[in-house]
Formats: sequence, structure tokens, C-alpha cells
Amino acid sequence: MKSKYVAFLLLFLLSLGLDQGTKIWARKTLKPAGYPAAISAPKTVIQGYWDFRYSENPGSAFGMFRNQAGARYFLFGIGLVCLGVIGLWLFRLPANAKWLGVKLGLLAGGAIGNMFDRAMYSRVTDFILWKITTASQTYEWPTFNVADAALVIGVGMILIDRPRDPLSPEDEQPATPSPSAAEKPASA
Repeated sequence: MKSKYVAFLLLFLLSLGLDQGTKIWARKTLKPAGYPAAISAPKTVIQGYWDFRYSENPGSAFGMFRNQAGARYFLFGIGLVCLGVIGLWLFRLPANAKWLGVKLGLLAGGAIGNMFDRAMYSRVTDFILWKITTASQTYEWPTFNVADAALVIGVGMILIDRPRDPLSPEDEQPATPSPSAAEKPASA
């Protein structure tokens, strides 16, 4: 099997498995009885910086499309299109492009993790809360999950470490001609 497919498959299964496993844990451990009327009490991981707090997001990142009719289907469709692009990109990669296979595996695992939640529960389970607490105020990042982290890491890795496409014309170097006998310097 080509290394790009092995790398893709390993990171896809790892990110999807971690995402779904942690979401099952969050629904069983963190979700309060009577949710959403009951508010989830945070479980502190690192005081003042990191909590686990259960929430459900019917929209997309940062609650966008939260109150839009049909958002679930729209977001699911966007996920399918993205998976198609990822699959085509993976197929067109050179066989030894395992590093990009890793990045695409993270993207696919994150996308399918959140798509699964939308299909099964009509909303995405979030539970990781990062924050900074100062003496006077607490600043919180929106609650997220492992799939969100895999998506952000995958996109970030692609943007930061974007190698040039080895199939692109700008990478083709003109062949340097070897010196002919007439051009070689004469030996003394």
C-alpha cells in the first residue's frame, strides 16, 4: 500500500476514533440530567485554563447557523463536498507524499466526526473549554471537541507547511546541458 494512503488511514482512524470516544465519554459523564434546562457544571482540568463543560452545538463553528432552518442539512452537504475534495486531493498526490496524507487524514477524521454527530443527534457534542482567568475577568474560547481540533490542526499544518505541488510547472527545472567536448577546457 502506498505510504500516502497508510498515513491518511492512520490519522483518519486516530482522529475519528478519539473524537467519537471522547464524545461518548462526554455524553455519559459530563451531560447533566435534564440537559439543556440543566447547565453543565465544568470539571476543571487545569485551574484557570482548561475545563470540560458539556454543550451541544446545532450550528457550525462558534455557533454560526445555530438558529437557521435546514442548517443541519446544509452543513452535512458542505461536509460531503469537503470530503470529496479531500479524496480527490489524496488520489492525485504522489505515492510518497505521506506528510500530506497525514494532514488530509486529520481533515477527513474531523469532518466525519462532526458529520456523524449531525446525522445521529442533529447537533455536535462539544466539551473542551479553554480559558484565561485574570484577577478581574475570565476570557473563554468557544467550547470545542476533538474533531474541531483535528480540523484546525490539519488546516493549520497545510497552511504553515505547504509544500509546492511537485506536479506544478513552476517546479520543473530546465535540464542543465552537460559541457560538450568543444566546451571543455583543454588540459595542459
